[in-house]
Amino acid sequence: MTLPRLANANIVIRPFEPADADEFVRAAHESIETVGQWMSWCSRSFTRESALEWFASCDQDRAAGRAFDMGIFCATTGQLLGGAGINQLSPHHRYGNIGYWVRQSRQGCGIARQAVALLRDFGFQQLGLFRLEIVMGVGNTASEAVAIAAGATFECRARDSIFLHGQPMDTDIY
Repeated sequence: MTLPRLANANIVIRPFEPADADEFVRAAHESIETVGQWMSWCSRSFTRESALEWFASCDQDRAAGRAFDMGIFCATTGQLLGGAGINQLSPHHRYGNIGYWVRQSRQGCGIARQAVALLRDFGFQQLGLFRLEIVMGVGNTASEAVAIAAGATFECRARDSIFLHGQPMDTDIY
């Protein structure tokens, strides 16, 4: 599948490239306090090699149609702003999960909400999905605000549905 252009006036969502690795590491390291609380990979131990391995995994999953995890970039400067994608795809049941993170220095600017809107349209229009979920750890108020701002509706709380920092955690599903 050829990816359509996923962009608006402010952001571009595109596959990661090896040249993005160093900036990805900087974004991860600056975001440990916020993103790292909800995403175990975002830690001091995250390296350039970790980024390149993630990029390769994203490329393989995208080629196989299993997931569409990509980077969020500033439309004017090209700066890496974070990551977003549709993953946990179920081709048979035609649903998936939208995930996102934004580097700490750019949080609160509407970037995640815009990314969700672009991915929502991509999922429904290009991938032919019937359902998209946003799943977040209970207490992740920033992610909850993004889901609500993007028009998602709270559906349920699922017990012990993710494993975060070595512990099962309840999630809210939108």
